[in-house]
Amino acid sequence: MILENPLKGARAKRPVIIFLHGFGRKRTGELEAFQKAFENDYDILMPELFDPEDPKDSNGILWANRALHVVEKELLKQRKVILGGFSMGGVIASWIATLLPVEKLILTAPAFDLINLKNTGNILASLITHFTHLESPQEIANFNGLPANFFQTLIDVVVQFRPYASRISCPVLLIHGSQDGIVSPQSSRIAFAKMPSAQKQMFIIENGHHVLFEDEGVCPEVLALIRLYLEDQIVIRSETPMPESTETSSC
Repeated sequence: MILENPLKGARAKRPVIIFLHGFGRKRTGELEAFQKAFENDYDILMPELFDPEDPKDSNGILWANRALHVVEKELLKQRKVILGGFSMGGVIASWIATLLPVEKLILTAPAFDLINLKNTGNILASLITHFTHLESPQEIANFNGLPANFFQTLIDVVVQFRPYASRISCPVLLIHGSQDGIVSPQSSRIAFAKMPSAQKQMFIIENGHHVLFEDEGVCPEVLALIRLYLEDQIVIRSETPMPESTETSSC
């Protein structure tokens, strides 16, 4: 049930971060570095959005609603909820942030537009080919073995929920890697520019790849930026995202 009225009453002292995983067999396994970095200061919830062993679990609306229900449950406890999402999870998180009163939104490599899918005769075939011919053995293992119909579900989720980025009014931090080979950083620039929030900030991480929390070269920088954001130490602005010439350098 969508919360219709602003929540009243005292909130729990310890805030909760609900972080949504991306598309792949590892699911929340890709978020371990994030969990370890913040679990001492926050309650961390990372719901599993789908079952990679069940080909029938291919309803994108159900995937999104599983996340929505977790956020609703915590808000009903009068808790301060910070919502985050990686890749596909970032698209779903953007949708939820337009429906529920979350305190802040964190998006890492949100999949507002999947790379190499434009101007192709068969988008689904192109997507499967791209995900199963990646250079990194780790990435290949994460996508191989998923039910084939899940790739169509991914497309459906992205198409259905990405328009909600233009309705985000809560504070938002968006982080994307400049070398992301799965989701173009330009898609984040475009989405960020459309976000009406007066409190937003975007960072393009130089040499960062798609799974930022497993990218050892840039992960410390990404976590540091998120911590600064959570502690209200990053200067909030309502301007368009910084151009490539001023990208942050990786650790």
